[in-house]
Amino acid sequence: MIERRVMKRIPINRAARLSFGEMSGTYPCVVRDISALGACVSTPYYIFAHEFKLSFDGHSGTFFCRVVWRKQTLCGVSFFLRRRSPRPANDSSGTTNVVRLGRPIAGRRGRC
Repeated sequence: MIERRVMKRIPINRAARLSFGEMSGTYPCVVRDISALGACVSTPYYIFAHEFKLSFDGHSGTFFCRVVWRKQTLCGVSFFLRRRSPRPANDSSGTTNVVRLGRPIAGRRGRC
């Protein structure tokens, strides 16, 4: 089999929970392997959703996932960032904090 992943995945076989936006509650799963860009998730059920949240240890670490492939009760997901409150690109209201190399630079008004 030809490996097409950008980053090598690390096998972890660790229990986790899935939550879906439309459904209440969380559902069990096992993360078979993981990398910084994605994971392979095994469930006792077929996952119909295209996006969901994956969490370990009681929601201490939550990943937003998008399904890339499915095979029965196994699926490959990629991680993506999800902003809490999106703003239009041209919204210049409020203070903007710029962070470089882990150091905050003085906040300033967003002006062009």
